[in-house]
Amino acid sequence: KQWYQRRVRVKQTKLGNTKLNISQIGIGGAAFKDHFDSSAAKAVIEYALRHGVNYIDTSPWYINSEELLGEVLPNISRSKYIISSKCGRYHSDDVLEWFDFSFDRITESIDKSIKILGCKYLDICFCHDVEFAPTLEVVINEALPAMKKAKEKGKIKYNWYFR
Repeated sequence: KQWYQRRVRVKQTKLGNTKLNISQIGIGGAAFKDHFDSSAAKAVIEYALRHGVNYIDTSPWYINSEELLGEVLPNISRSKYIISSKCGRYHSDDVLEWFDFSFDRITESIDKSIKILGCKYLDICFCHDVEFAPTLEVVINEALPAMKKAKEKGKIKYNWYFR
């Protein structure tokens, strides 16, 4: 058999002190940004899910990744995958808009990711590239409270603050 025909099952493990059983490898949404159409993305995700990979990571920073996943994920049972996205870093033609850790922008980003992905919540949300924030205070006093509020509203299951 060819390597891609072998029956391989990726192991899953409990993620830290969460209730998530997450695959030891995941699907990186950055790869989808310019290289896949929705049918190819669907094939990759379905293949991965059949072989035990249940973790999918994306970001608004990964051009078109959330949009592409949003075409695929609504057709897959929500219990089959763990999705993470990020906030704080965004794609824009204006480099001055790449990073925004303000309360309102973080809140808007989380809501937009959920809508684009076609899911009711994110399993995990990362605060993306905080080293590029104008100050650590804006992260502590705005980004983190926005993420906490989103978690309290059920929009995020688990926050990971630094990536």
